[in-house]
Amino acid sequence: TVCDDSFSDNSADAICKEMGYIHGARNWTSGSLYESQSSYDIGLDDVVCSSDIWDSCTSTTSHNCEHSEDVHLACALEDPLMFRLVDENGETIDSDSSERGLLLHYGHTVCDDSFSDNSADAICKEMGYIHGARNWTSGSLYESQSSYDIGLDDVVCSSDIWDSCTSTTSHNCEHSEDVHLACALEDPLMFRLVDENGETIDSDSSERGLLLHYGHTVCDDSFSDNSADAICKEMGYIHGARNWTSGNLYESQSSYDIGLDDVVCSSDIWDSCTSTTSHNCEHSEDVHLACTLEEPVIFSIVNENGEPIHSGSGERGLLLFNGTQVKEDCFFTTETLSVMIVSLIILLMRFAEKWDMLLDQLTGQVDSFTISSLAMRSVWT
Repeated sequence: TVCDDSFSDNSADAICKEMGYIHGARNWTSGSLYESQSSYDIGLDDVVCSSDIWDSCTSTTSHNCEHSEDVHLACALEDPLMFRLVDENGETIDSDSSERGLLLHYGHTVCDDSFSDNSADAICKEMGYIHGARNWTSGSLYESQSSYDIGLDDVVCSSDIWDSCTSTTSHNCEHSEDVHLACALEDPLMFRLVDENGETIDSDSSERGLLLHYGHTVCDDSFSDNSADAICKEMGYIHGARNWTSGNLYESQSSYDIGLDDVVCSSDIWDSCTSTTSHNCEHSEDVHLACTLEEPVIFSIVNENGEPIHSGSGERGLLLFNGTQVKEDCFFTTETLSVMIVSLIILLMRFAEKWDMLLDQLTGQVDSFTISSLAMRSVWT
């Protein structure tokens, strides 16, 4: 028999693989479970393995054991882990490593069809990496890939939680589409915006999305234009926020935890902000944010979703001045706004042309009422 001194999961895997079970051990224990154990001699002790390969193991035939320490072992007919990462030698990558490896699903590779950042995050979190994925790619990166069957395809996830994912075990893939994944040991991006499918919005887009802080939603308590500007600038948008709102706009919001509240900023710089990770919020208070790619205009017209109305459309919308509502329930068309601006320019030009004449007309005897009347007549004639 084999004594359990220094015996480990690596020892169990290495022995099972040495016996021909390619998926290693299913489980092991020790003790006096059989009456017959006492009829055997104890023959091996201190089985120390640095990996799940027998060549990495050391042991001794001398021992200080009783049969109550005999090892009982069950080997796996299929991979016991739903997901794991392996290196080019087929060795399981340790859970304290952010090394990228070939993704296996019950011992079979995963095809990249429909695979996304959400898929990567969901799988890493399912493996115990609370911060999700660091990065992923696909391709024939290891010679050993061809020795595996392809076992999973079309992994579609609406959020970064595995319960939100669908997939199929049938596929139309080659090993050139195998997914290679690295999971994060530390927090990924502090802030990011995601669409209704949980996909990260590209940094070259001004699309509005659900605001996430380390993968969790942000509550609108105390949230302000300063908060929005500071967060957009922290994400690299030098012109700050285009607009923001809050509400339960996506069905997928409920799959996220709420992670940040009371974001109070005294300026548009993140270092001026305070916040808390405790909250008293519902997902109906989740912040949705759009960052701007260009210098904001003085006047703009937006629709009910906060999206700019382009000139020439004739659509009526809410008039904004530097991103702020001009007057409650004050709506204009783009044509009306154009006419207003042109009219203002003409009035200023007329005022300049008649300024000299106005000065000649004004004397010390003319009271302030007369001055105001003359000025108004000069401007409007």
